Amino acid sequence: MFGKEPDFSLIRTTSKEAIKRTALMACNNDIKKASEIYDFFAKDMPDLPDRDPIMPSTFDQVKDTAVSLFQWGRDNQDQIIGGINMVLQLMGKQPLGVPPVTVEVPPAPIQ
Repeated sequence: MFGKEPDFSLIRTTSKEAIKRTALMACNNDIKKASEIYDFFAKDMPDLPDRDPIMPSTFDQVKDTAVSLFQWGRDNQDQIIGGINMVLQLMGKQPLGVPPVTVEVPPAPIQ
């Protein structure tokens, strides 16, 4: 419309619906130009979904992050304890998971 060039920075190629919507917006509601832009982008992407995928809620994202963090900790428990033990030994303290060493001294003989 009015000889104005489309603003291609507005085009989102995440789904067919997004391409249609943003192409129409980029062309200032010129349907002919928007359909040309849509055809240009969509013809090379046959597996493009019809609609954008729904983003998980914030709670679901936090829950997934916590689960993966605890799983990582469980999987790498030996390396984590080894690192902590190394730091404790450098500080001169008793390492984790090792029972304290007690030396039994026999009683003194009575004379």
